[in-house]
Amino acid sequence: MSKTKFFYLSIILVSMALPLGAQIALSPSFVFIDENNGVGNLFVSNKSDKVYEVTISFAFGYPGSDAEGNLVMNYDDSSAFATFALDSMIRAFPRIFILKGGEQRTVRLQVIPGERRKQGFFYTRMKVLAKPQTAEVTQQVAEGIGTKINFNFEQVTAVFYRKGKVSTGLVVKGVDVLQVDTVMQLRPHLQRTGNAPYLGSMFAKLKDGKGSVIAETQSTTTAYFDVIRRMDLNITGVPAGKYRLELSFETRRNDMMVTDLVQAPRIVHEVDVEVR
Repeated sequence: MSKTKFFYLSIILVSMALPLGAQIALSPSFVFIDENNGVGNLFVSNKSDKVYEVTISFAFGYPGSDAEGNLVMNYDDSSAFATFALDSMIRAFPRIFILKGGEQRTVRLQVIPGERRKQGFFYTRMKVLAKPQTAEVTQQVAEGIGTKINFNFEQVTAVFYRKGKVSTGLVVKGVDVLQVDTVMQLRPHLQRTGNAPYLGSMFAKLKDGKGSVIAETQSTTTAYFDVIRRMDLNITGVPAGKYRLELSFETRRNDMMVTDLVQAPRIVHEVDVEVR
């Protein structure tokens, strides 16, 4: 009787706090731990009919940027780790658990009691890895040889904890403007002030000589340290000429509660630009 040899291949699909293929979903998208009791909750839901083993882990990191303003995650900043890392201060209960199809589990995130005395703003990235208990795909690739593929789902979200006096703000050091066809690429160079990350929204408005807004856009933005952020402004139909570009920053976002955000005054930066 012939025997089939199987080779196992594990594939990790990574997402930034978004449901992957309606399999494993996290809520809320960001976890803010209460500064009074040091506790926060994450709800993990299994939207499939499969059984998953879920593992919670932490890795300090934050969104930075490259020279073009593209978001780049930084997991190697030892200086920032020494000052802001939440990793050694936090525990997840449970850390490993089984989640059956259609089930939801509450993960309790708790700052260690002895660490709650620390003053400041602390953060980390929480990784939620879900492994199916059975192989997802079996494929016969040759006579007597097969492969079994496990699709593991990993989602990453941010966890924040603050206590005591915290502040944040931005200084716009300058703006690089580049027009590519009907898109105006905006790259503001931002300097974060205070002792907490700037979490908010960035708005861009293109104004004519009369002050009328002829093109605008907005997006969420972050500045954990000095950073370059990129925003694309669609200028389709805008006549060639000189205009005034207004960039503004506010500590409000649709995906976060205002009470969770460290507040800062609205920041406005204006610069003259030309549409060709």
